[in-house]
Amino acid sequence: MEPDPLVIAWRGRQLRVRHDDPRIGPYSPVGQRIRAAVELASDVEGLRLVLASTVGERYRVRVAEDGSVVGLWKRA
Repeated sequence: MEPDPLVIAWRGRQLRVRHDDPRIGPYSPVGQRIRAAVELASDVEGLRLVLASTVGERYRVRVAEDGSVVGLWKRA
C-alpha cells in the first residue's frame, strides 16, 4: 500500500506529490523541504530542476507535463 500523497498549493492549484516513502508527510523535514522547493519554481521545467537538485540524490523525480503530479521514488 502506497502512502498518502503530499498535496501542495502551487500556482493557484493543487500539486500532488506521489511517493513510496512513508517518512514523507506534510510536517516531516523531507515534506517541508519539498514544499519549499516547489514554492521556488515558476514553471514545470523549473519544478523539475528544483526538485532534482533538492531531493534528486535520494529520490527519482518525475513531473507530469502539466505539473499537476510529481512522483518521487526512493533510489536503491
